Amino acid sequence: MEIAVLGAGTYGSYVINSLIQKYPNAHITLFDVGDKTVKNEKEIGFYSSLKKSIYKGLTDGRYFGFGGASDKWGGQLLTYTENDFKKPNKFMKEVIALDKKSKNEMLAKFKIKNDFPENHVSEELFTKTGVWLSALHRNFFYWFKINRRKQVNILSHCRVIKLNSQNGKDIEGVVYLENGIEKEKSFDFYFLTSGAFESARILLSSNLITKDKIYFSDHLSQKVFKIKKSTIIGKEDFVFRMRGTSLITKRMIGEVNNCSFYIHPVFNLQFPFFESVKEVLFKHHFQWKYIWNIFRDIPNVVGFAWAVLILRRMYVMNNEWFLYIDIENPTQESYITLSKEKDKFGIQGLDVYYNIGSEAVDIYQKATDIAINHLKNCNADYELLTEEINVQTCEDIYHPYGMFNFQDIQEYFTRWNNMLVVTTGCLNRSGGINPTASLLPVIDEFINKFL
Repeated sequence: MEIAVLGAGTYGSYVINSLIQKYPNAHITLFDVGDKTVKNEKEIGFYSSLKKSIYKGLTDGRYFGFGGASDKWGGQLLTYTENDFKKPNKFMKEVIALDKKSKNEMLAKFKIKNDFPENHVSEELFTKTGVWLSALHRNFFYWFKINRRKQVNILSHCRVIKLNSQNGKDIEGVVYLENGIEKEKSFDFYFLTSGAFESARILLSSNLITKDKIYFSDHLSQKVFKIKKSTIIGKEDFVFRMRGTSLITKRMIGEVNNCSFYIHPVFNLQFPFFESVKEVLFKHHFQWKYIWNIFRDIPNVVGFAWAVLILRRMYVMNNEWFLYIDIENPTQESYITLSKEKDKFGIQGLDVYYNIGSEAVDIYQKATDIAINHLKNCNADYELLTEEINVQTCEDIYHPYGMFNFQDIQEYFTRWNNMLVVTTGCLNRSGGINPTASLLPVIDEFINKFL
């Protein structure tokens, strides 16, 4: 079987590894617009235009090249359980079932495990523990050694224009640009793994979507509390701990009016040295001022080193930290469509219409009230940083979802006869997590039982 994987990022790399595990003699052609130097939208030459509200998911949240967003990722491996949604539809129920069945096997591919229980800390909140991959092995492309696999032919600097199909169900070929020359190749099966928005552009350009727009949603994030004196709230300690070179993280998750929210800790926001470390690890930026940040605050730098290297936990400057509340944006009115403007490849870009649901303020207030009640019941020393949430100033978190509205897994697996689209946009809900890892067991299920 000749297989095409369109995108060498997080999902494309995982797909290839799973394919080779199942089919050691597979012939795989990997297309990517970039190379070993991972670039953002502007650097790679793509185009998007924000037509309404503020949304940085395209300009700041997507990366191209070997490993894609995983190379820059500060994300965590998190999966779903029956606690995540009060009323999931059939598709999400089946995703949950696959996550529960295959989570340990999936995590084992990264040589990690997560056997921490989810604890209900109140009637409205439960905890979820995640694994934050270390800077040493968060790039999926290199972790799975895709560049060394003899089964993989890598076509770098190749921009996919569209997919050819006569009936909208059977993919007949991929049309792409290589060094400015338009070419076409045909395969038996295709995995579209170019990221949520680039995959959407390809589907729109290929007329594989019946409408001229694709709807989506994302999380909204707001800093709400400052916590003092301790990282322990009730019986739960929220400080990040080290396991190998990865971090073990914890958050609280709840749901209001069928809209998930999560409360998560952020440490050392006012610690220049720690901010410098994050710039180097996550963004690969280095400036000489980062060295100065070491000498300007020696006591805290020493404390940081002691905590990480000896105590194997996150350092918490001045014993003060913050709680953010992130919610699912409660609207179905955000969408993308093909732009009249073209990018540097001469290909239509994307126009983005981002709307914030009118219910967002109410959901934020109810989520904040739930958090306050829990903090009070636990006698936590906290400061409420804002009395009213201005949703227009909330950050977006680059977890796009809700693009396709699959009714069940069977429909997802068979929407196209010889192609599987793999993006977080395939999920109906994102819940209270970064949903990237939740689809990894679904990928394995498809490859092992349906391909």
